[in-house]
Amino acid sequence: MSDRLKSMEAFVRVVEAGSFSAAARRWGCSKAVVSKYVASLEAHLGVALLARTTRSSSLTEAGRAYHRRCVDLLAEVEALEASLRDDHAEPRGLLRITA
Repeated sequence: MSDRLKSMEAFVRVVEAGSFSAAARRWGCSKAVVSKYVASLEAHLGVALLARTTRSSSLTEAGRAYHRRCVDLLAEVEALEASLRDDHAEPRGLLRITA
């Protein structure tokens, strides 16, 4: 599942950056890694999310719908993780010290 979330994140980054190269630069990894994640996601789903040419890529109809849901899902995961981090950032509970 973790790889699927990474793949979704890569897909969203490509859409928002406008290209695989720009997404890779912003994410701090290679274009090949980003491409691998998106290709893996498309293979898992069995549908093309991006229509690619040698110079550009554009969202397919399925990609447009999937992108909207991915953005929401990734934001929800981030909020959940932030909530858990915040809940456990400070010690809580009763502390007893005896001397």
